[in-house]
Amino acid sequence: MSKLKIAEGFALPQEVVTETIGVLARKGSGKTYFVSVLAEEMIKAGLPVVLVDPVGVMWGLRSSADGKGPGLSIVIMGGDHGDVPLEPTAGAVIADVIVDDRISAVLDLSGMRKGEQVRFMTDLAERLYHRNRAPLHLVLDEADLWAPQRPMPDHARLLGAIEDIVRRGRARGLGVSLITQRPGVINKNVLTQIEILVAMRLVSPQDRKALDEWIEVHGEKAQRDELMRTVASLRPGQAWFWSPGFDLFQLAQVRRRETFDSSSTPKVGAKAIRPRGFAEIDLEGLRAKIGQTIERAKADDPKALRRRVAELERELAARPAPQPERIEVPVITAEQVEELRALAASWARSMEAALSAFGEAVRPHLEAFNAALEESSRIVAAGATEITHAMNRVPVRERAKPTKVLESAVPPAAVGDRKLGKAERAILTVLAQFPRGRTVSQIAIQAGYSADGGGFRNALSALRQAGLIERGDPVVITVAGVSVVGNAVEPIPFGPALVAFWQGRLGKAERAILDVLVDVYPRSLSAEEIASRAGYEASGGGFRNALSKLRTLELAEGYGQTRASDALFR
Repeated sequence: MSKLKIAEGFALPQEVVTETIGVLARKGSGKTYFVSVLAEEMIKAGLPVVLVDPVGVMWGLRSSADGKGPGLSIVIMGGDHGDVPLEPTAGAVIADVIVDDRISAVLDLSGMRKGEQVRFMTDLAERLYHRNRAPLHLVLDEADLWAPQRPMPDHARLLGAIEDIVRRGRARGLGVSLITQRPGVINKNVLTQIEILVAMRLVSPQDRKALDEWIEVHGEKAQRDELMRTVASLRPGQAWFWSPGFDLFQLAQVRRRETFDSSSTPKVGAKAIRPRGFAEIDLEGLRAKIGQTIERAKADDPKALRRRVAELERELAARPAPQPERIEVPVITAEQVEELRALAASWARSMEAALSAFGEAVRPHLEAFNAALEESSRIVAAGATEITHAMNRVPVRERAKPTKVLESAVPPAAVGDRKLGKAERAILTVLAQFPRGRTVSQIAIQAGYSADGGGFRNALSALRQAGLIERGDPVVITVAGVSVVGNAVEPIPFGPALVAFWQGRLGKAERAILDVLVDVYPRSLSAEEIASRAGYEASGGGFRNALSKLRTLELAEGYGQTRASDALFR
């Protein structure tokens, strides 16, 4: 599988199409230039890309670098150079066309007002998240517009959709590039999910602080010092590429574009170049597909269906009442009934005999299969850990108090010449005691991490690449992972012991809220009920922040009605 060539001697694997990439840089540093190069490489590799362009500068991908020949076969929707116009209400329809026909597109929103942009993006992001299931990369220019740190009321749905994409989109084939010249004002819950950091020139203290917050979670001090020392003086097009999960830390100069640079800043006195050559697209076919998608949407629209039902009811009411018609129906005779009963009895006897013969034929094969399955289960269980069955037989209330197995007691295992990190050891410790696997949320809670945290996600990625855990859900430890952990495994906490373990890590408000939710589990409570029982005001900032933190850690779930996570009890 060919790689995506970003710079001379530097390329990214095609797997980044489903990852979250963060491009942080001040204006004029080459952000749009880089994502255009990334789009060129993905489209050439047959990977669809959708670029959301609120400024109207990405249309040059359709033309060659000198503007004289064709560029990429990518549809331009909206803006001054659009093949088809974009309506603020068409977000879901455009998402359906992209998902159904796997096309690459530039969505130029520069002609819409801000409120119209938000409406379009909300429908687009929600529909892409719910429908897409194959690799697709979404590029969000000016990402702080779509995921602001302090969203207005009309941004709530959009921010929720963007969070869904960056946190869970990879499982649905969705990757995203977040481009911003204001990393200090982009939503922190979104920014921390970046898997691959692309840091170009940053000068302001606020933006450098946001960059440093990502590094604090994901990076090491020596790398942090080198990046922060140089990032303010990088030349246009220079970028640091950093991803612990891909074992990547490199400074590179982005290669020259193969398509027309329509994002370049006009220079005083210079004559503007207007491209004359553009790649051809099937415009009529595209319009037909959009039209078909609109008709399907109308057919599925409840309002349209209700209008049609009302029209039919009016037509029916206007018609004269039909006169009853006498119809003669033949009656079956008693002799025919007896004949049918005899046929049914004969058929039943034949089926009984056939099923009996079939059972006798397959019984030896089933017995052999069950024997092989039992032997396989015995081998896997013996290779994983001897304490699993004993732990499963002990009631929750009799298990030991939480230990520090997730921190200091985990064996300092190593893979090759590299020692495993704390998070990696904690994950293997959990999985070694569950040979049949655990979900990501269950692993995170029992290992003492947030399931959405960058450190936890990077540890999972590193273990998969090392062949110590299998891909998929639930996550299962491999034979190699079991051998790395060995027999030095202490039991992880369960039930009340697991709750007590987390209580030792939480603040006062979080502990009080978690106590309330655990007491009423599996019931759900409203925010007002939780606050009253915990001794807080539901509208207070401390209470809301504490409840939000428990949701982020996935110790609590639900928004209108909240309850303790199931993973705490199983």
